[in-house]
Amino acid sequence: MIRCVDVALTIPDNEALTALATLQRLGVPVDALTRADLYRCDIEGDGGDELLAILRGSESIFNPNKHRIALRTGANPLAGEVWIDALDAPDGGDSLAGAAVPAVRGRGLPGIRRLERFTAWRLFDRDGAPAATSVVTAAVETLLCNPAFQKATVT
Repeated sequence: MIRCVDVALTIPDNEALTALATLQRLGVPVDALTRADLYRCDIEGDGGDELLAILRGSESIFNPNKHRIALRTGANPLAGEVWIDALDAPDGGDSLAGAAVPAVRGRGLPGIRRLERFTAWRLFDRDGAPAATSVVTAAVETLLCNPAFQKATVT
C-alpha cells in the first residue's frame, strides 16, 4: 500500500521564508509558503501508525526537537502544492530505496518496500486558501524548480 508522510519543521523555516520573499519580489502573488519533506512509502499492509513509528525512529528523517510528522490521506499533491524531485529519480521520486529493505544512512526500515523523498511546497493566497494552479505554476517556473535537474508534480 502507498502511504505519504509529511515531515516539517516546527522551528522557523528560513528556506521557506527566503523563497516566499523572493517569489513576492518576482511578482508571484503568494502570501504564505510552507515546505516539508514528503516521503511516499510502499509499505507492507496498511498500517499508518507503524509507518510513523518507523520514520520517527530514523534520526536522519525525523528529529522530535524540530520536526512534526503527519500521515497524509492521499498520495498526490494537494491544491496549492507542488512536489519537487530529481530528474533522474526512478519512478518519480528521489528514491532512498536500496535493496530488499530500504535503508537511510545504513539503517534499515523494516516494513517499507520502497521509499521516495520529495520536497513539498504549499502556497497560499491572502485569505489563507491554497493558491490557484496558475500561481503554483508561476512559482515553479520562476524559483521552486530548476528544470536542469529537477521536476515538479502539480495536480
